[in-house]
Amino acid sequence: MTVTAWSNGGGGYGIRAGKHNRDAFFNPSWKRIEVEIDGVLHTFKLTPGFWNDCPEFRGSVIKEWLQRNHAVSWVKGKPPKFNLEAAGERRFHLEP
Repeated sequence: MTVTAWSNGGGGYGIRAGKHNRDAFFNPSWKRIEVEIDGVLHTFKLTPGFWNDCPEFRGSVIKEWLQRNHAVSWVKGKPPKFNLEAAGERRFHLEP
């Protein structure tokens, strides 16, 4: 699935799955997901907002990954796009 970078404008970063992808690939019973980033598995909490109007997962490891991929800043309204591949129950693989 295609996902985008997300920022709260104050140093917090995440990956925005979007409502369509959330509904198609995520289960509302999940409290956490695992995402493989650069060969390392990371756990991310899915906040209650994920199921409402904020379909993104967040964490400092994502900011570091965005920095390594030269994608930590973007023109407003045009965040960089990435591929998030489903890899099993609650597990995904993120790649540039």
